[in-house]
Amino acid sequence: MIEIVIIKVEASGCFWGRITNGFSDLAENENQYEKLEKMMNELYQRSHVELEEIKLSVLEQGQICAVYCHELHCWCRAVLESIVSSGSSYLAECFLVDYAKHILVEAKDVRRAVDTFWKLPYRAKKFTLFGIQPLTLNIMFVRRKQYRLKIATLLSFAPMVVQDLELGCTVIESQTVEAKLKDVAGDTIAVQLYLTLKDGKVCLNDDLVAKMFACYISPKKQNLVKSMKKGTPAKKIVVHEALALWSEILEVSTRVEQNQGFSGQESVVQCLKDQDRSVSCKHTSKHGSKTPSLLRRRNSVEQFQSFFFLEKQSDEKMRLLHFLNPDPLNTEGVLHPQQPSLKIAFDQWNRVLVHSVIKLTPCTSMEMAPVSLDLKKELSKKNTGPDIVQAYCWPAIGRGCDLVAVSHKGDDPLLYIPPLLTFLQLPSVYSFQPKRNLPLAIIVCPGQQKAHFVCQVLIDLTKFSRLLNLSLVLVGQDPEESKKIKLVKGCNVVVTTPHSLVRVLKKHCLFFMRLSHLILDGVDVLFDEAMDEMTAILQHFREATNVPERLSTPQQLIAVGKHWTKELEILVKENQGDPYVVITDMEEAALYGNVHQIVQLCLDHEKTSLLLTMLDFTSEILQKTLIFANCAEEVDHVFKALDSNSNFCIKAHEGMNLHLNQVLEQWNNKFSPGTHVLLVTMDECLPGLGITDATCVIHYGFPPSHEIFGARLCCMVDNFKNLIVEESTPLQSRSITIMTDKNAPQMVSFLHYLERTEAKIPTELYKFISDLNDKDDNCCDKSLCKYLKTYGICRDIKTCASRHKICPNMDKPRCFSGEKSLPSRGYVEIIPTYVNNASNYYGRIIHHRNKWQDSPTSMEDDYLRLLKDMAEYYMEENHRKPVEQLKVFALYALEEKIYCRVQLVALPQEDESAVLSNAEVKYIDSGQTGHVMQKQLLELPAKFQVLPPQVVEFIVCRVKPIDHEKDWNPQVSRFIKQKITNKSHEAKIVLAVGNTLWLNPVVHLTKLPDLKTTILDYNIRSEIMNSGFGTDNVEHIKRLQDLCRAAGFDVPDEGSSQKEQSYGKDLKHAILEKDGNYHSVIISEFSTPKCFYLQLVANQEKLCALEDEINQKATERQDCIPSSYMPIVGDICLALCTTMKRWCRVRILSADYSNKKYHVLFVDFGSSSWISSNRIQPLMKGVLALPFQAICCSLFGVEPVDKNWNPEIKELIWTTFQGKELQAKVIEQNRNESTNTECYLVDLQDPSNGRFIKLSECIISKGYGQGTPAALNELFPEEAPENGQKNSIPRLCSSVYALLGHRYSSSLRITTVEELKNLVVQYPAEGAPESGCLRYLCRLLRFLSTPKEQADIIVAMTHLAKMQVSYQDEIEEERGIYVLVSLLQGATNSKLQESICIALGILGKNSNLYLSFTDANALKHLCHLLKTAVENNVWQAVIEALAELLTSNRFCEEVENHQIVSCLCAKIQQSSEDKVLENILRILSHLSGRSENMNLILANGLELTINRLLSSTSSKSALYKFVNKMKFSLTSLQNDAVFSEGNADIDIPREKSSRPTTDHKSFHPEVKWHQKDDHLILNIKLQNVTQYTCRFDHHRVIFSASVDAKLYMADLELQGSILKDKCSCIIKNEEPVITLFKEERGVWSSLLKLKNPNVTFDFNYFEESTDDECLPICKDTRRKEHPQVLEPMIDEWKSFSNDYDSSEEDS
Repeated sequence: MIEIVIIKVEASGCFWGRITNGFSDLAENENQYEKLEKMMNELYQRSHVELEEIKLSVLEQGQICAVYCHELHCWCRAVLESIVSSGSSYLAECFLVDYAKHILVEAKDVRRAVDTFWKLPYRAKKFTLFGIQPLTLNIMFVRRKQYRLKIATLLSFAPMVVQDLELGCTVIESQTVEAKLKDVAGDTIAVQLYLTLKDGKVCLNDDLVAKMFACYISPKKQNLVKSMKKGTPAKKIVVHEALALWSEILEVSTRVEQNQGFSGQESVVQCLKDQDRSVSCKHTSKHGSKTPSLLRRRNSVEQFQSFFFLEKQSDEKMRLLHFLNPDPLNTEGVLHPQQPSLKIAFDQWNRVLVHSVIKLTPCTSMEMAPVSLDLKKELSKKNTGPDIVQAYCWPAIGRGCDLVAVSHKGDDPLLYIPPLLTFLQLPSVYSFQPKRNLPLAIIVCPGQQKAHFVCQVLIDLTKFSRLLNLSLVLVGQDPEESKKIKLVKGCNVVVTTPHSLVRVLKKHCLFFMRLSHLILDGVDVLFDEAMDEMTAILQHFREATNVPERLSTPQQLIAVGKHWTKELEILVKENQGDPYVVITDMEEAALYGNVHQIVQLCLDHEKTSLLLTMLDFTSEILQKTLIFANCAEEVDHVFKALDSNSNFCIKAHEGMNLHLNQVLEQWNNKFSPGTHVLLVTMDECLPGLGITDATCVIHYGFPPSHEIFGARLCCMVDNFKNLIVEESTPLQSRSITIMTDKNAPQMVSFLHYLERTEAKIPTELYKFISDLNDKDDNCCDKSLCKYLKTYGICRDIKTCASRHKICPNMDKPRCFSGEKSLPSRGYVEIIPTYVNNASNYYGRIIHHRNKWQDSPTSMEDDYLRLLKDMAEYYMEENHRKPVEQLKVFALYALEEKIYCRVQLVALPQEDESAVLSNAEVKYIDSGQTGHVMQKQLLELPAKFQVLPPQVVEFIVCRVKPIDHEKDWNPQVSRFIKQKITNKSHEAKIVLAVGNTLWLNPVVHLTKLPDLKTTILDYNIRSEIMNSGFGTDNVEHIKRLQDLCRAAGFDVPDEGSSQKEQSYGKDLKHAILEKDGNYHSVIISEFSTPKCFYLQLVANQEKLCALEDEINQKATERQDCIPSSYMPIVGDICLALCTTMKRWCRVRILSADYSNKKYHVLFVDFGSSSWISSNRIQPLMKGVLALPFQAICCSLFGVEPVDKNWNPEIKELIWTTFQGKELQAKVIEQNRNESTNTECYLVDLQDPSNGRFIKLSECIISKGYGQGTPAALNELFPEEAPENGQKNSIPRLCSSVYALLGHRYSSSLRITTVEELKNLVVQYPAEGAPESGCLRYLCRLLRFLSTPKEQADIIVAMTHLAKMQVSYQDEIEEERGIYVLVSLLQGATNSKLQESICIALGILGKNSNLYLSFTDANALKHLCHLLKTAVENNVWQAVIEALAELLTSNRFCEEVENHQIVSCLCAKIQQSSEDKVLENILRILSHLSGRSENMNLILANGLELTINRLLSSTSSKSALYKFVNKMKFSLTSLQNDAVFSEGNADIDIPREKSSRPTTDHKSFHPEVKWHQKDDHLILNIKLQNVTQYTCRFDHHRVIFSASVDAKLYMADLELQGSILKDKCSCIIKNEEPVITLFKEERGVWSSLLKLKNPNVTFDFNYFEESTDDECLPICKDTRRKEHPQVLEPMIDEWKSFSNDYDSSEEDS
């Protein structure tokens, strides 16, 4: 026994662990590993020159190396698994062999493996449970007290087992358990695991078997190689690089099976030796890996040889264990990769039938797929595969096997392309091929359209892998064209059609010389439409590959399709050596298995009696019959009827789930020959029963769907015919369907299948279905099928939605002009104006004559007269005004070379008043459509609308595309268009129906006036035939004439015909313009970022109006809808939305006719749901005028982290952006051909609150997605290294972005962000990077989510912003202020808060960013943070930021609203640092403009603090300046109080009121004044004024200012009265100038009531005075030459000093 510490549970029955105790040679020595870790850390952490010697110059997959793990904080031994591209660098994904952990490291940090460090074995070892295999359940691990199992795949399981299971998954790691070593396979050790419980010790292996969760595997299984030799000879498989496509698991498992004859120590040593040789060879070329690998393997062998002894399993013990577990779940039929069998292989849970000599394991995940790494990445991005059919087909193709696959997805090229491309990328596989420019693979497609599609898929997939040389070969009937065919240089793959390939083979007999892969795409259609050609192709393939020279090259035939046919059976038997047959549709599997289908008709009450007569009880062989009913009551009814007549009858229904085990035991009992076992059951019981050996299935209850029908048929799968085994002759199974009058309508969809089974179908059923089709074709609302008109037949008549019969009312020739109708016979001269395809045109009729010799009658007189009248009408300028209000489907005039009539088909998505935008119009007189500017559309008077449209549809008769194609080759259509457009042609009318004329011939004639003769230039039909792509269609007109006769078609009456209502071609969808601008939209439906729907805000009003109209009319006519109304798939109709309770426009996606429910798509919203038929109405007139509003989009710049999208994304988008007006810009536009709609790749952002948050960034930042390479290149474009640096700011930003959302990348991302911060901080001032770096940092900050990463980036951005002040506009462009404020709002980390506040303070110095600060509400959040209890460093950073921002009056007003004055006064008491005090005083100084704030300042006792600071601070310090300024503001406040008292006419004594109310250390400035008749001007002689205030009253002026930390104040009581509202104070020539307007005009003798020595008259303006009275009596006491400011000191008692000393008192 040994003790194991479990490290990690990896898969079912597989886990990693460390052996801590047990055998001395196997148990780990912890001291040795600790010593090893210490030695590795000492070596690899050195920073000297010799370190370069242990760096790896080349990295290869599988290489052993040493890497540093940030999570473990040590250097570790590792194996390199893959290299991943990350932005501009590469990442290495490594597996730590001592810790069983995967990590990502930068490729440059991988170190060479030193031999000394690899002598110790790997510490982590891989274990598996010995001798057992799970039964549909994957055993993960157990708890101590009770077992909890994870169900990996539980599609359908027996109900009695499900009740015993406790679902969930509990993985207990780091637990110590006991185990016994039993076996070793490669690096995996098989053990018996023992758990200690309360009741004792339990062996987990045996306990799982006892509880029927697993079964034993015998150690003496039959060898796989021997079984293959006994069966059909295996086909040669190329032993080259193709083996690299297959999983190593299969190779190891095969090697183990081949050595299962060994037991005990010999098998262990032999396996280890084999593994040792393979690993040694594999690592021979790896740098530094050969010696350590050999040493480790050798030591492992020696250790196992020294202690390992296997106990031999006796047969008696195995019999006892099998007796304890007698296979209760019948696992013999379960497909297992290690159990090769020539019996039928059937995957019961996935319902997949597989027949093959070689059994391959299906690739259930992309990791197991035999596909190259490049293709895996590309397919994963597209969320493609492998689905169930790909899981079985890809391994077979990757192994080079022949394949026949039948599935409902058989028309998907991805069924075979990925493994085929991977195979073709192995050059050594084809090294023996001749060096010729011929293809290695040929893909044969059923039609030119499918060939083009396959080519496009190949081109799309090979964009991201090695270049594929591809050729599309489509050859017509021209023999010269086949001769001149040229392939691209080095052609590998040719895509073609069977007819084209046969034509090439006739001219190039060596075309298959290098062919290794022949792929038949749509093989059922190929054999159906081109049987002879396919026979010739297969014959050429056999002859080309069946030569001795081709024995060493691959030979593979792949056939995929949707239906099984008899031709496929021949293909399997005659053309494939050991084919791999995969069928995923059980209906098709029944055809393959030769199940005989029988249909019985009866009335519903006669079903039971008919059932009794059908049963055969006289057979001499054992019969097992399943009878299916649709409900439990039917089961009981049938069981009672059969119980008295049958030998053995059983029943099972949904109420008997607990007894299904007994039912299954009775069914599986051994019966004697001649016994007829009957089981009456329901579809719901099939998964629990798992029956596959029935001989007959009776459908007593009609199957409601094809899936259920197929599930019933697969109950006979053991008796299906096996084409792989020649001696397989099972009893033919039967399927009997009882159909009554109640379920006959449901049989329509099954009739096509029954016809393919060659079953005898009652004629009554045919008649009933024919009547249904007649009712459908008699619906005149449908348009006549275009294929019926063009070719005379519709090949898809069973599924085509158009009309296929002539309706007399709809299809009579229409009125042409006046009394003229469209001619139905004779000859016409026509001018084709629009060419639809090679044989279908639109144009006008010029002349008509009944016989060729008759004189022609003009058919365009009315039209020419119309053109003339229109030209005359629009000659007047007032008639050429554009239409102001356009209406869809209305007629307008358009000026081109002539004035023509057009019908407005659709308006652009912008407002209709935008006359410069384009509108789609249809030229009703020429047939083509186009786009014109709205301003070109002119009003068309009613008199010009009377004449019917002159355009007529022309069809050239008796010609069709070659090779049974449905559509013309574009090359031919283009040729005809260039030849006939706008030319006059003569034609003979063969048939006329509606507005369509069938013509033959149609010729162009040229008149030669000089010779008086006419020559024939060309015949259109002949030109088409001569192109090689057209052929004769003899039955064309005959079929149409038969339809006309069947409809009683007669000579049409003159009159107007009913307008055809067809919306199929006129459906319009709302579009997003790809003009580089953002469009306002809202999200109407969201599924994933790659599939959601938008609506244009501009169309919301129109949509609401349309819905109101629809709901009003739908409510009125709801009771008038006939109960027989039944829409079909693809119809546009109205449906009642259950959530909105409103009628909306919908498209039918699918139908459940049995339950009368329809799956509909709401075309205006994008959502879908199932709606009952009573909530669906047909369309009403006019509801299609507005285009469908749901716009299908996918989000740019984001992709899923794993294979699938996180389901929480939908909730995130709905809760965050539902109902918001967003902005969308189109990046890319594609067309979905299946839905005929545009799909847009858009950049979507939310402009609310001015933040412009992008949805892709929101998803990435939440960890729900990761950026795409395209988004990476757009956000961080590649740039050249700066100054030779390897790591620049853009490159590091790109690396961090590439790591977002990646597993194992959190520690590496943090390290990279820290490296980025250090790089920026270390930049010298003169070496700052160029522009763009701030932009990259702002972009990166939006995606980070952890506080440390955010703080580091903000520090880097702040440092860079200091150095690059001129580039700070980049922050505004990237909306960096919004990002910072948003982070501050939700931040709780103090370091992050501090870094954000510091950044806002630095950026606040830039006035260009003020608007961004205001829009982001930065001051609001800063003030809120200041009032919150935060750490000192945080609030100090907040105060510094506010001090920088409060330089704008607008900011001051915002801050005042948040009332932080009291908080600031409290902070000034707490701090003693000068810098902090300066910032607080700066803020208070800005806020002192309002008296309320000053009152708060005084109320909080700040005046005492100011006086204290004045006395304790040096006058030369910067702090003193701010303290003195605050003192000035407080003094001004006190003066205002006195000023207010004076205005209130309070009686103040003259001697007191005359004194100015000043404070300590204030001075009076020198004032010079002069006057004019209406105003006075006062010049204050002060320079460098930093702050000043001036207040006016009728008789008083108070001026105060601060200059160089000095306070100046002048309180002037005027002699007269002034108009205070007009007075002003400004700075002029760097000095304050006060202008006072007198209340009355006149001359003042003096300025003041009382004399003031500092106020004097300005004699510079003396000459302007004309009267002596203008000069006031004032004595100037100062010399004019040297004017100076007298600064009288004012003492504490507010009285003037006697001396006028202007010197400043020392502080």
